[in-house]
Amino acid sequence: MGFLSRLFGMDEPGVKGASGPMLRGDPGHIPVAAVSEEYAWLRDNPCECGGGWSLVQQSVGSSPALPEHLKLDRLEVACDDCGRESVFLFQVDTHSPQYLEEQQAMMKELFGEDADALFGGEDGPSGRS
Repeated sequence: MGFLSRLFGMDEPGVKGASGPMLRGDPGHIPVAAVSEEYAWLRDNPCECGGGWSLVQQSVGSSPALPEHLKLDRLEVACDDCGRESVFLFQVDTHSPQYLEEQQAMMKELFGEDADALFGGEDGPSGRS
C-alpha cells in the first residue's frame, strides 16, 4: 500500500461511491484533498457488516471529463470480517496544499534530504546559487 505501489489504470463500472452533499464531481467520485483523506474515509465508512476495509489494489488515472489536476484514485478493498469486496473512486485535487505537502513528505522519505535538489524544491537545488 503506499505511493510506490500505485499502478496507472482507468475507472471501471460498478464503483461504489458516496452519497449526498459530498459529491462535487462526477457521480460516484468521492472528492478528497489528499491521499490520507482516502484512508480516513475508508476508516469512517466501514463495510455494511461493520468490518474494516483492507486494501487489495490501488491505481491512479484521469478522466477526460475532469480538469487535468483532478486525478482518480481507484481503491479495491476487501472487508476484514465478511470478505466483501468493493471499489471506491476518489477524486484527488493534486493542486491542494494537503496533497502537495504529502507529496513532498513522500519524496523526502524516499530520497532523503536530497529530494529538494533532485526534484526542485521551493528554493531550487540546495547548496547552489
